[in-house]
Amino acid sequence: MNIVLTSVFVCLTALCASAADDAAKQHATDFAAKAANSNMFEIEAAKIEIAGGKADDAKQFAQDMIRDHGKAGPLLGDAAERDGIELPAALDAEHTAKLTALRQSDAANLDQAYLSTQVTSHEEAVNLFDSYSKQGPDGQLKRTAAKILPDLRMHLTRIRGLTSK
Repeated sequence: MNIVLTSVFVCLTALCASAADDAAKQHATDFAAKAANSNMFEIEAAKIEIAGGKADDAKQFAQDMIRDHGKAGPLLGDAAERDGIELPAALDAEHTAKLTALRQSDAANLDQAYLSTQVTSHEEAVNLFDSYSKQGPDGQLKRTAAKILPDLRMHLTRIRGLTSK
């Protein structure tokens, strides 16, 4: 009887551990996909602003987003690879639709449309990275989220300042 109970306990423990590992892997995969999409969106939206925007401060912010998110992308990629997670190669439908809407903004409203998307996008990114850096499974992605988070917070503060003018 003890052998049977011990065997059942060992199996249940293994199943629980496996389920926990699967949940942690899924959490990391979800974060990595959202983070990669956010990062790619920032770069592509910035390119639209630089090509068609009129306001110098918005264009400067866009140039800084290309630089900063251009650095963050490889950091996320390396971290995901170390944690055994594949990043999406292309934007998801939600971010693609946001870029389409931004491209369709008329010239007079492009700067405002860009800045508005940046507030929302950076609020979402700060929340995503903050949550994952605190509650994500231990690994390179969690450390990288914590490393990128201060820059995202700085971007959010800066973009809020630009939109309050």
